[in-house]
Amino acid sequence: MSKLLLKKVYTVSSKREKPRLWLQHLICEASNFQPGDQLFIHVNEEEKTISIQNSPHGEEIDSDYGVSVSSRMNRISGKPRPLVDASGDKFAKVLCIQDKIEISVYRDGEKGKVIVRPLRYRLFESDTIETLDDERLKLLSICAGSGIGTAMFRASSYFTPTMEIEMEDDSACVLKHNFPHSYLFQGDLRDCHTITKADVALVTLDCSEHSQIGDMDQGYFDNLILGTYKILDAAEPRVIFYENVPNFYNSSVYQELQELLSHEYPYQIGPIRLDSYDFGSIAHRDRSYAVSFRDKEDFDLFRVPKPPAVRRKRLKEFLDPKSTEHVWKPLEKWMESFQSKAEKNNAWADRNIDKTFVDRDALELQCIPRRYRSQSASNSYVLSEDRKSWRFLTISELRRIFSIPEDFEFPDYIPMYRIYEMIGQSVCGRVLRSWANSIASVFFRRHAAEKKDLKSPVRPDISHTDPMRFTLEQTGQIGFLI
Repeated sequence: MSKLLLKKVYTVSSKREKPRLWLQHLICEASNFQPGDQLFIHVNEEEKTISIQNSPHGEEIDSDYGVSVSSRMNRISGKPRPLVDASGDKFAKVLCIQDKIEISVYRDGEKGKVIVRPLRYRLFESDTIETLDDERLKLLSICAGSGIGTAMFRASSYFTPTMEIEMEDDSACVLKHNFPHSYLFQGDLRDCHTITKADVALVTLDCSEHSQIGDMDQGYFDNLILGTYKILDAAEPRVIFYENVPNFYNSSVYQELQELLSHEYPYQIGPIRLDSYDFGSIAHRDRSYAVSFRDKEDFDLFRVPKPPAVRRKRLKEFLDPKSTEHVWKPLEKWMESFQSKAEKNNAWADRNIDKTFVDRDALELQCIPRRYRSQSASNSYVLSEDRKSWRFLTISELRRIFSIPEDFEFPDYIPMYRIYEMIGQSVCGRVLRSWANSIASVFFRRHAAEKKDLKSPVRPDISHTDPMRFTLEQTGQIGFLI
């Protein structure tokens, strides 16, 4: 039985003034279309669909056209990646230039099928689909990025990723590489209308509008928040978990989302502000977290993760073996550049650089941002033993610092600078796993309590009769939301 693995929404372009059928690498790889394969295409003018598959359609449906899978050599991996690029009047029966279309990928073993149709979208309705048979807690990730946060939930062994939503092409490729059996929607989340049911939703919306080092794009969220609500409303998770920069929770858009969800999710914990350094990480990462619940029973059972008592590790415990060759840069040159900027009243003129260059015995690093590969006093770099040179932390070192699961992989065609950016945008595994375990604990404790209650008289479902909205603040104070 074929299973839906991927949906992609994009705008039809033209080729030789004809509608272009453009199946990019990710689509072909998810469909098991290999370079040189002969594909069978059927255009259904009545249903407005184009069906492309790597096996004949069968006697009941004849293939109208055929096309071969081509490829493009990836400069990073040196390996070819498949693609399909075709155009012509035959596709004009379904495709219109500059219209949005949705591409759905289905797989049944080695057999792959792609269905192309004009985008179908209903503003206040969504389609829902069946998920995996794995009976762990089903996880939906909105604005999933490269999926490092999703992988940390999976690493707890209590969650199964069932759907990810992401717009960036290369991040979507990393997601599909690491979660091949999960359903991925690639495109603007406002175009997402086919949703999986979920137990838990991980919401990590773009923070550039609210981060001090972001783009500060005011108004970027105004439309996305409505699409986020529509997705959550269709998925019907019992728990919604938010991770973002602290300023996000003071924004009008976060408040608007909470207002839209208030009827179904009246119980709120947070935002709780935590620094990964307090959880034993050697690097700082200041984030705030919040959790929304449908039921008061879940709200009452939840316990906010507390920083544990840990032994502080030194930087040398995260570094690559000494035999590893690195690219070192002269410290003197960096300092000359820094001092010249200070003389020009640069913003970093009075910047303390005690943690900019750290040796092997360092116990603390500054935050590792998305732009880590830039030369900035706000980053932390490894200082050589003679204290005359410095280098960037390597990707493998950052993986250890952030506790990224070993089974999480970056495909060999992803450029190194993008891997650095993806890690810099991600979360600390120490903190996120603590939240994942606390969320999973709610389901176990609720299950245990309900088993016990089977021997007692049935209680009324107060989650639907209690009209009050509750919040648990960082201080531990329970309050009412108005």
